[in-house]
Amino acid sequence: RADPHRRETVLLLHLRSETCSVCGKDFPYASKLQRHLRTHSGERPFPCSMCEKRFPEKGLLMIHERVHTGEKPFPCTFCEKRFASQGELRLHRRTHTGERPYHCTICLKSFSRHWHLKTHLEAMHSEVVAGFVRKKFPCSDCDKSCNSAAELRDHQRTHTGERPYQCSFCDKRFALSGTLVRHERLHTGITPYHCSDCGKTFAQQWTLTTHMRTHTGEKPYSCTQCDKSFMSALQIHMRIHSGEKPYQCSLCGKQFTQKGQLKGHQKVHTGEKPFSCPDCGKSFAHSGAMNRHRLTHTGERPYRCSVCDRSFNQSGRLREHEKIHCGEKFDCPECDKSFTRASSLKNHFRLHTGERPYGCDVCGRGFSRSQSLRLHKRKHELTQSEEESAFNVKDEEFSQSDDNSPINMCITDKNDL
Repeated sequence: RADPHRRETVLLLHLRSETCSVCGKDFPYASKLQRHLRTHSGERPFPCSMCEKRFPEKGLLMIHERVHTGEKPFPCTFCEKRFASQGELRLHRRTHTGERPYHCTICLKSFSRHWHLKTHLEAMHSEVVAGFVRKKFPCSDCDKSCNSAAELRDHQRTHTGERPYQCSFCDKRFALSGTLVRHERLHTGITPYHCSDCGKTFAQQWTLTTHMRTHTGEKPYSCTQCDKSFMSALQIHMRIHSGEKPYQCSLCGKQFTQKGQLKGHQKVHTGEKPFSCPDCGKSFAHSGAMNRHRLTHTGERPYRCSVCDRSFNQSGRLREHEKIHCGEKFDCPECDKSFTRASSLKNHFRLHTGERPYGCDVCGRGFSRSQSLRLHKRKHELTQSEEESAFNVKDEEFSQSDDNSPINMCITDKNDL
């Protein structure tokens, strides 16, 4: 039951409400109308005593001054971060809770911030929002136009290289606040997005969306060049057809279709192997390589062929095997040979190009196959062991030679002193 006193108060406020003469908006108090009018006039009567910035409200000035003093009186109850204002804390808490209170009434998509929703409406639904005129914010450095001032500010950092958002756990810096939020979840382990089907949790909304397709079987992205469809990463697949390799190694010039492939390749130059097998201590450059190696200890073969029941310890080997059943062939464009595996064609094609990507770090000799390089390196190992063996024999012969020889007479055992 409604409180009659509260209802009377609301009615009185309504009767004596103040109306903005510019936009027609109503306010319960003259002071609130006065603050609102500054949004139209641009008046900023509250100057900062430490810098040249001015603000339309005293409260905004107080929050700004904490930038200079470093004061952060509002702590997060989920983590140890502190904030200069309650508004910043409220926005930050949504990274823990996953709350998205701003909903698009057209496509039902939800957002954690009001300006994210506004940008979404401008970019995706401007043609159906009645009376909406899309305002463009052009970049002064390139031809790109953005849908909001905030989007333009973020974009301009691609030109300036500015990275104002620093991780509170490590030294990494980021151009976008959203990228920082996602990065910090690597440190905190926070995964606010839950799958309603299996209970699995995710750090990012898009990874949950992609994961949900494993339950529904949905593959919304279809390739226009072939019949394949994908749950995600269509753009990466299209590079197979176009031959595009946008990621180039700065050390050797080799190019890759994916950024992850380039990062993995660069470990060949640095020798970095950060992933160690807990069973035998062997080190690997990639976590995937370590996980595949661990199957050699367990004997596990989780990938089974649906045609002949043969099982494999790697998904790639199963895919290669299945081509035997479907009869798929890979034809060499230079000669009449064809192969059941793409990798076999790749190795064969090097006979035509003369490419030898596998170099020996001992003698510099190049090879077209990694297996040939491994066999070659064994020769160096055998040669080294033979030299050591020969040296040991000569050393033994020397020690057994005549004690009265002029050389041996000059050698004094420390035990004789």
